[in-house]
Parts: sequence; structure tokens; C-alpha cells
Amino acid sequence: MSPFSSNPRNAQRGDVLLEALVGVVITALIGAGMAHVTARIVNNQHDTAVDALVVNELRNVMQVSGVDLCADAAPLAQKNGLPAALKGDIVLSAAACAAAADASVQIGGVSFQGKLPPAVQLTASRGEQDVLTVSSVVAPVEEGE
Repeated sequence: MSPFSSNPRNAQRGDVLLEALVGVVITALIGAGMAHVTARIVNNQHDTAVDALVVNELRNVMQVSGVDLCADAAPLAQKNGLPAALKGDIVLSAAACAAAADASVQIGGVSFQGKLPPAVQLTASRGEQDVLTVSSVVAPVEEGE
């Protein structure tokens, strides 16, 4: 039988199969795209949850020990607020400690003299990469900046 048959019923059989195949391919591509997007969302949620746990641990250590972390960093090694799976991966350390400093602040044309509190800067790192840094004091902004 010739593929160029004059019978219209025989001529459309291949077209229907080809259309069905194209539909399956398009559906598969959409499904693969959705799977990729879902995987990225789950990965981002996991990273956000880990970051939240680390921030809470740094806040807790900073609140409990404060400026004493400069002299004794033992509370940073305990990591009581982190789950066991993260304790080995995350390293907490005191990155910088600064003594109390005199400062002059001008608000609304009135100048005030005072003493800035001691500053402690903590970092959390995973391997060689710093995850985040937290400071006990926000650095003052100079007028020209």
C-alpha cells in the first residue's frame, strides 16, 4: 500500500500519532521544568532554615556572654542551639573585639559627648566560606559618607 493513498482515513493515521508524540514531549518538558523549580525552592528553604538557626545561635551567645567572648571564646565552641548535624559543619568565632570608645554625636544641631559600648563581632563559617557576621554595635556613620 502506498503512503500517498487517496483514502483520507489512511492518510491521517500517522498525523495523529505524530501530534500525540509532540504533546507527550511538551508535557515532559513542562514536568521537568517544574521538577527543577521545585528542587531549587526546597534547596533555598533549607539554606534559609540553616541561616536562621545560625543567626539564633549567634544572638543567643552574644546575649548570654556579650563582651566576655573576647577573653573567653568557650561559649562559641559549645553551639548548644544548633542541631547535631550542623555542629560539625558550622564554626563560630569572635572576629573582632574593640574596647569602649569616646564619641561625639550631633543630632539636630546639638552635639553630645558619650562613650560607645565595647564592640564584639562574631562570624559563622562553613569550611573556608563565611556564612554571616554579627556585630554587637552598629558602627556610627560619619556625616560625609
